[in-house]
Amino acid sequence: MKPHIILIVFTLLASFSWVVLSYDRYAKLKGWPVSRWYEESTSLIKIAGFVSLPGSALASAYLTQWWSAFLVIIVGFCIAQLITSLFKKNAQYIALVGVPIFLFIGILILHNV
Repeated sequence: MKPHIILIVFTLLASFSWVVLSYDRYAKLKGWPVSRWYEESTSLIKIAGFVSLPGSALASAYLTQWWSAFLVIIVGFCIAQLITSLFKKNAQYIALVGVPIFLFIGILILHNV
């Protein structure tokens, strides 16, 4: 698989993971509603985000260059900020769909190596 496709997939996984992990605190500051999926620290989506964030960096470093881990984390954070700024209270639902989709695609990429 081409390296730029790998970087895009794992960067999007990292960005959705950032949104999942940070949305509830940010939403409380802004007065936005928080879905029941984000209220508990041990919810399935938060655990997936917690595993996916470092996992996406490690997978990109394993499949491409070592420095791509830093790129995935930093660019993913910037995209997460953009998603939250643009979609506001709907960012939680976008990330709720984005994490499982890109986690599945990432697993498929790792499986086919």
